[in-house]
Amino acid sequence: MIFIFLPAYNEEIALPRLVKKFAEQMKAEGEDYRIVVLDDGSSDQTARVASGLSKEYPLELLRHPQNKGLGITMRDGIEHLVKTSGDEDLVVTLDCDDTHEPKYLPAALKKIREGYEVVILSRYCPGGGEMGLSPLKTFLSRGAGFFLGVFFPIRGVKEFSCGYRVYRASILKKAVRVFGPDLVRLPHLGFVVTPEILIKMRMLGARIAESPFVLRYDQKPTRSTNKSLKTIHGYFALLWNYWGRKA
Repeated sequence: MIFIFLPAYNEEIALPRLVKKFAEQMKAEGEDYRIVVLDDGSSDQTARVASGLSKEYPLELLRHPQNKGLGITMRDGIEHLVKTSGDEDLVVTLDCDDTHEPKYLPAALKKIREGYEVVILSRYCPGGGEMGLSPLKTFLSRGAGFFLGVFFPIRGVKEFSCGYRVYRASILKKAVRVFGPDLVRLPHLGFVVTPEILIKMRMLGARIAESPFVLRYDQKPTRSTNKSLKTIHGYFALLWNYWGRKA
């Protein structure tokens, strides 16, 4: 079984597009799947849209009554998936804003079935790329990758900030068992949760690889909630909390 986790905040437009594309991709691949949407206190109709989609697709809707941010949403989602998945299952995480195309997933699934425990969908390996990203966001993303790669090197990995990943459920279960609530120690620093979880995988000695994808930022229907200064602060917080630390 493949569990597809979508943390959603004000994604009433993107969500149905993405769910339909994933359903078509999973059907084409002959994969059993379940989509889990965690609505993080959206002020639009995201929850209503997700509820409607659950009548047509294998979709489970979870809700935060109030907006808690991506860090807590990822933590809560992973804790839920750890309880509902089996050791042999796979967990796919990605953004819910239609910037992460499902068509790149089969190559990542092939790698995970070769024995890797985490596969990162990467803009920076051969065949990867990005469309629609501003020069500033491109600069910050590449700078973050270089910075984190210096202090938290992972062989063959250049992509630290993309949340499009495939995990073996067993490695997530191990992470929750080892770290507990500290799996996400910096929950209020938003998008920093993405490299933080990867650092935790590194601390566990997980087998990690990359698979190419093209980020389609030009398809994003809503404005980004990522604050650049907050994210930069978060990277230094990662260094302070984790550099040299072992599990």
